[in-house]
Amino acid sequence: MSTDIAIAPALAGGISDRSFRLYCYLVLQSDGEWVTVQDAADACNLTNHQAREPLAGLREAGMVESRRVYEMGVRGRKTWHTHFRLTTSRAAA
Repeated sequence: MSTDIAIAPALAGGISDRSFRLYCYLVLQSDGEWVTVQDAADACNLTNHQAREPLAGLREAGMVESRRVYEMGVRGRKTWHTHFRLTTSRAAA
C-alpha cells in the first residue's frame, strides 16, 4: 500500500460519516482495485442499501469512480453489480 494517498479531500468536504467511513475503507484497504458495494458495506458494518447513497455522493464529488458489470449473481443468474474504486488521481500507483 502506498503512503502518498491523502484523506484531506474527504476531511475538507462536507461529506457524511458513512461517506467518510467508505472513503477510508477504499483508501486503506482497496489498493486502488475495484470493490463491490456489498464488500464495502460489509467492511464498514453497513447494509448494501446504506452504502449506496454515500458511495454515489463520493462519485458525484469526484472522489471515487464507478462501473456497472453484468455478471453472475449468487443465485446463478446474471445481474448488474456496481463496483467502486478511488479515482485514478487518488489511487495508489
